[in-house]
Amino acid sequence: MKQIRRLSALLLALLLALPLAACTGARDEAESAVYDQVMARFTGELEEGAVVKVLENDTAIELGYVDELIAAFNEAYRDQGISAERMNTDQYSDLASDGPYGYGPDVWYQANDIIMKYADNQHILPLPTRSMEDYDLIPQTAWDAYAVEMDGETFYCGIPINVQTGMLYYIESMLPDDWQSEWDINGNGVPDFFETYTALYAFSRDVQENGGKTEYGYLDELVDTYFMAGYLFTFGGYVFGDNDTNPEDIGFAAGDAAKGLYMVRQWATLMDNTEIIDKAFASAAYGYLAKGRMLCTVTTPDVRAMFLKEMVNNGWTEEEAENDLKMIPVPRLPVSGDLTADAWQDTIEQMDTLTTEVKMMGGMNGYGISAYTKCPNASLAFIEFAADYEQVVRRNEMCGITPARSDAAATVGEHDTAVQQIFSNLDAGLIDIMPAINEVGQIWTPAESFLVEVATDALNDNRGEPVLYDTQEKLQAGLERLCEQIHDAIFTLA
Repeated sequence: MKQIRRLSALLLALLLALPLAACTGARDEAESAVYDQVMARFTGELEEGAVVKVLENDTAIELGYVDELIAAFNEAYRDQGISAERMNTDQYSDLASDGPYGYGPDVWYQANDIIMKYADNQHILPLPTRSMEDYDLIPQTAWDAYAVEMDGETFYCGIPINVQTGMLYYIESMLPDDWQSEWDINGNGVPDFFETYTALYAFSRDVQENGGKTEYGYLDELVDTYFMAGYLFTFGGYVFGDNDTNPEDIGFAAGDAAKGLYMVRQWATLMDNTEIIDKAFASAAYGYLAKGRMLCTVTTPDVRAMFLKEMVNNGWTEEEAENDLKMIPVPRLPVSGDLTADAWQDTIEQMDTLTTEVKMMGGMNGYGISAYTKCPNASLAFIEFAADYEQVVRRNEMCGITPARSDAAATVGEHDTAVQQIFSNLDAGLIDIMPAINEVGQIWTPAESFLVEVATDALNDNRGEPVLYDTQEKLQAGLERLCEQIHDAIFTLA
């Protein structure tokens, strides 16, 4: 469980108005009084004529889900005198600077780190989660992504809707014709190259050297911190100490993180393609997969619809695309930290001893309410509507998200094993939710720059040019410098 951030200023005025507890026996009563006063704005009385301004993400807008959601809400609350309207994403404003002047949304859907950057200075409202019907249906790990603490009382500033993390995408018809005879040595019906990264590396090397249905086996943007962090986290790395609440302790170099980074460099060496250091690859990946340039890549579940769209643009029918596009958990990593140290067959036959599950970085998307809203009760009605079982299942159907609600995840998981796995990994602690403190904004640029440096170093090595990071020891030193750079960005340069 993540350590909950403490707010020294939150609700101070309210606390000053409370009588001091005379003894520990009065603690529960005092805490309840704090909670009740914090939630005083949520009376349950809908503000007559209120129009809730809702800011959603681009994907949900593009796929039509947001308009459907708002239409359903407006129909449900027609007789109660409130409604909602969608804001365009270009209407987004910085809540801290513009919120006091009445600009921006009442409700918005964002990743936890975006929502929670407004918590420290009270730009968002703690929410009355105790009375919400989905409270006990959402894992504590998900709630912790939105948690703040004051005087021993925990409050949540967001309602978790879905969990994000990296998944492996591939097109089934692009599998080699002989995979069942050549790449399923354990006979479990799963291609070996989707079970361990060692096998995927071997398969990708074979494709690049000998040809196949695709140009590459695995191809990816190797400079995206969000996805590459899994290589570091699996071997002991982390973002911040004290469960991502202490920015003084930057942990990208902790443990054996250099093992993971060494494998990122090995991938760069094998791929030998400048596209792996190009940020444009993230959006280009849809076409690369649909056109058969690569068999597989790693990205988040919520962009599945974008892959399907590109496949239809390249000749699939919608039904064919749905049946052909697969999304599965990422393969296991070798404990050696070397994609070539063991025979790939050994990593399949001795999976429990030679490999380990990947601990991926993840995000928790959900709804928050602006502290500057003039309609807190109508805003709460909207997010409770959007967070109910039917809407969360529908969001999955249209957008491919993994629900944070256990009942919705169970329903979707009956036909989607990927959702089962993501929800299970969340519960098992194999998804490290992005830190929700402001300082996390300082990690991305230095980390990406370092990943570019490492991947470029591998490309230079292929061309016989001088290199800097050809050993794990040198990569460890580079990670330590990265931690120093991030620390400087947070505490010296800011």
